[in-house]
Amino acid sequence: MAKRDVWVRVGDDLVRGDTIVGVAVSDPPYDWETFKIMLKVTGHRDHLWLDSGVCDDGQGAGREQVNALADAFVDTLARGAAMPSGALIRFGSGEDDSGWVLSSLG
Repeated sequence: MAKRDVWVRVGDDLVRGDTIVGVAVSDPPYDWETFKIMLKVTGHRDHLWLDSGVCDDGQGAGREQVNALADAFVDTLARGAAMPSGALIRFGSGEDDSGWVLSSLG
């Protein structure tokens, strides 16, 4: 199987998808803080953090929502790797594109 170029935008960083070796979700210490999605990336000393925009609602729905976002990231990464021209993945923060946005490189 050919190796595809999949790039992931995390804040100011742009990393290759094949260098991501772990995905986790933070536990915010306060209800008003948002959950963060942490990416462990080969070659980066520190983890890369992405603000999910989801707050803890005290009922568990916030945790479920951010876990679904982390799962969706893995799915989007796999779909990007299957694209023949490669892909760019970014987290959409607007109302029209909330969640993971997958764009073709070709």
